[in-house]
Amino acid sequence: MKPRLSTSKKWTPFPKDYVSQIQQAFAEAFPQQVKTSKLIIEGRIFPEEIMLRVGLLEKDRLLQNNFEVSVNYSNENQNAVTGIHSCIDAAASLMNEYLESEGEVDFPRTWKVFDFDGKQIWVQYSTVNTELESEADRILGIANKTLVAEEIENPTDALAVAEVIPSEDLEDENVDLKKPSLFSGKSESSGKKKRKKEDMH
Repeated sequence: MKPRLSTSKKWTPFPKDYVSQIQQAFAEAFPQQVKTSKLIIEGRIFPEEIMLRVGLLEKDRLLQNNFEVSVNYSNENQNAVTGIHSCIDAAASLMNEYLESEGEVDFPRTWKVFDFDGKQIWVQYSTVNTELESEADRILGIANKTLVAEEIENPTDALAVAEVIPSEDLEDENVDLKKPSLFSGKSESSGKKKRKKEDMH
C-alpha cells in the first residue's frame, strides 16, 4: 500500500481494535457483498498522513476492488481518530457508489482531492490484490522482518509521532467507530453524504 505523500516513510498500522471495528462496520453496512466477497481493511498512520484502504475481493477473482482514502494529519493539530473517521466515511461512500452503479463508475486511479463534508480528502481506486502483493513481497524478501523494521525505522517512534489513542479511550462514548456515519440511519447525515458524493465526480 503506497502512501500519497512522498515524505510518508515512517508509519504504524491502525490499532487492531480499530481494524476489527471498521471490518464490522462495513460488514453490517454491506451484508450481501460481504457474504460473497472477502473484505480487506488496511490502515496506516504516517507523521503527515492517514491512509485507509478498503478492499473487496470477489470470489474466484484476482482483481481486488480497492477504495483508498488519504487525509492530511498533524500530531499537533488533530486527533488520529478524527482522521480515521474521515477515511471511514469517505471509503464507505465510495464503496456504496461503486456497488449501486454495479461497478460502472469512473473513480480516479491516482490520488485526487475532493471536498467531503467540508474537509479535504484524497481518493483513488486500485485493483491491487493484497494477498498476492504480500506474497510477492515475501518471495522478493521485502517482507523480511528486518526490512519492515527498517522501513518503519522505529515502530516506537512511529507510534509516538502518530499518537495513537490509548485503548482505554476506545471506551469513550464520543469515540464511535462501530458504524460509518454514512450509515448511521440519520436522514440529515445521509443527505449530507449524498450531496458530497456528487462532488466526487
